[in-house]
Amino acid sequence: MTDAQKMVRLNLDLSPELNQILDELANKIGTSKSDVMRQAITLMQIMVIAKEETKKLGVPEANQLIVNEIILSSEQQSKPHTLDTFIERLGPWEDTRTAEEIIDAIYSSRTVSDA
Repeated sequence: MTDAQKMVRLNLDLSPELNQILDELANKIGTSKSDVMRQAITLMQIMVIAKEETKKLGVPEANQLIVNEIILSSEQQSKPHTLDTFIERLGPWEDTRTAEEIIDAIYSSRTVSDA
């Protein structure tokens, strides 16, 4: 089986502006629009893996100063569950009492007000 037979064809709808950007990128790097898209997908994969590993992806200048940091938009980022965040910040509940003892303590701490 040849490489061409293994390829999957994809139809993509682009705005005229995005298509022009794709043309310009292909011309600048001397390749096809398909190759630009393949490279863009690879870059996106690198960015997602870096994000999963809590790393950052940046564009440094020659002196190694980061001039641009690439950040996934909040729509694309998976947010941790609030319980996980709570436990991470405050730690798990630790108590040597039984459930019944805890419930008794809650009931005995209740007060009645004449409001």
